[in-house]
Amino acid sequence: MAILLLQEQGKLRVQDPICLYISGCPATWKTITIQHLLTHTSGIPDYVTTFPPQQAATPAELIAAFESKPLDFAPGTKWRYSNSGYAILGSIIEKVSGESYSAFLQQAIFQVLHLSNTGYDQNSPSLPGHATGYKQPWVKADYIDMSVPYAAGTLYSTVDDLFRWDQALFNRKFASGESVQQMFTPQVTACDGQGTLCAASDCDAQRINCYSYGYGWFLGQFPVGGPYVRATWHPGGIQGFASLNLYYPDQEITLIVLSNLESFNWTLITEDVQTNFIQPLI
Repeated sequence: MAILLLQEQGKLRVQDPICLYISGCPATWKTITIQHLLTHTSGIPDYVTTFPPQQAATPAELIAAFESKPLDFAPGTKWRYSNSGYAILGSIIEKVSGESYSAFLQQAIFQVLHLSNTGYDQNSPSLPGHATGYKQPWVKADYIDMSVPYAAGTLYSTVDDLFRWDQALFNRKFASGESVQQMFTPQVTACDGQGTLCAASDCDAQRINCYSYGYGWFLGQFPVGGPYVRATWHPGGIQGFASLNLYYPDQEITLIVLSNLESFNWTLITEDVQTNFIQPLI
């Protein structure tokens, strides 16, 4: 959303090459665009699988940790979730806006929507009412320095605030209608569990691991009994926590799950909701 807001202000375009905003940009990144980062089709390897989570880092240090690594695939040829894209996007937001990532989100989104219990997390002091994360029951999660997830996952929130955020987006009451429409438009579609790209029209509901991706949202269909219903969703996970933000547009039903147990399986909840509350439109 931050990128789309900056696009509305004329400060960037999603089609821009990312090297316009990165000093010393690697040669292998020359054809990568902001669009590629937003849709996880850049081929840049995911830094969170190798970067020490306990080691504090600046955005520049995070990017330096993976900028010399070979691409996993040629830009635009496959889909593979990569937190590295979000780290670069956070850096671009800071450069273009002239503010820190956290400050931009605060003034451009959180304050505007009155999300008083949402913000950029910190290591210390501990926030009042902040949940303690667990790896498994009674076992606290491993420590992670909040500078490491950065723009890929350092935000905290509540169910109430996330619902307010969802309503603003789904009811087109925030940002321009065009920007929000872009978020929920299939930008790329993966038709198997290997990230192979295909046309959205080729993504049959019954195909396993077949879904489209907008900007920050998965777009697909879930089975409800026999028929399938449209769904828009995104899961999240970090040391000690798991989350899910799910919306059924035809039924206008929202499901938000926040858990302070990283091994929490939200599939059982979605199955229960779909069985008892979702009626297919036939």
